[in-house]
Amino acid sequence: MKNTSGNILSDFLEDIYSGGTARSTVEAYQKDVVYFSKWYIDTTGKEPHLWDITSIDLREYQEYMLSVQGLMPATINRRMAAMEKYIRWAHGKGYISRLLAFPKIIKEQKTPPKALGRVEQNRLLREAERHGKARDIALIRLMMSCGLRVGEVVSIRLSDLDIGERHGTVAVLGKGKKYRKVPVPPEARKAIKEWLAERTQRYPDNDWLFPNRNVGNITARNVEQVIKNIGKFAGLDLHPHVLRHTAATNMIRTGADIVTVAQILGHANLNTTAIYTKPDSKTMLKALEKGEV
Repeated sequence: MKNTSGNILSDFLEDIYSGGTARSTVEAYQKDVVYFSKWYIDTTGKEPHLWDITSIDLREYQEYMLSVQGLMPATINRRMAAMEKYIRWAHGKGYISRLLAFPKIIKEQKTPPKALGRVEQNRLLREAERHGKARDIALIRLMMSCGLRVGEVVSIRLSDLDIGERHGTVAVLGKGKKYRKVPVPPEARKAIKEWLAERTQRYPDNDWLFPNRNVGNITARNVEQVIKNIGKFAGLDLHPHVLRHTAATNMIRTGADIVTVAQILGHANLNTTAIYTKPDSKTMLKALEKGEV
């Protein structure tokens, strides 16, 4: 079969899919390469054969997306990353002899991760009490009060807990297989104790804090569904990580220093935690309104 751009692209997509890339990601790569192909045809009047594409073409395409189409930097960078992966793959397979120089990514000002405001937090907790179970409330409290990742929450064993009347800690296994102890504040302790009283009767032979119906623990997917369902009652489109972001944002806005927040969240680099110190659009608007003449 004669090599054509279409055949090479199909080989690329099949190769990365067989290598473990998710189907949705493969489809996204295909769309991003097609976007470039359309631009190339409209600009040059020719089919975009890989061996004809130059570094100048890539720079001009990036500039076109930024200045003419007005696309967001994240979209532009994603499309360019797809083209780079495709071209690097083609070079590795010998379809092209020279590896192109790619333009630098477009930097954008980072905004703080999505977090719930106080009103939204209260709405979520209210609906959790109305529609959730003791287990669900404990899950929500551990993520929103303690800032735990969903993977850390589902991996907690009873032996990891030290919960008393006026103290509480939980040992969690975070990223990089690093254990850390996280303090558990009063409302979270209360939710955990209420769940423990119930789970002891239902799961006497299971040592996970959040057991499944067999002898194991619930999965991150289970937690995602619980959070999503209760979020719907509160009129919120929720993912578990939003609760972790909320915990971090609450700590920063109530005066906690960044080193303390990083330790609680299990961040190895303070730059990761620093994103929570950035003001959101509402805070910036208030600052502008106060300063406006």
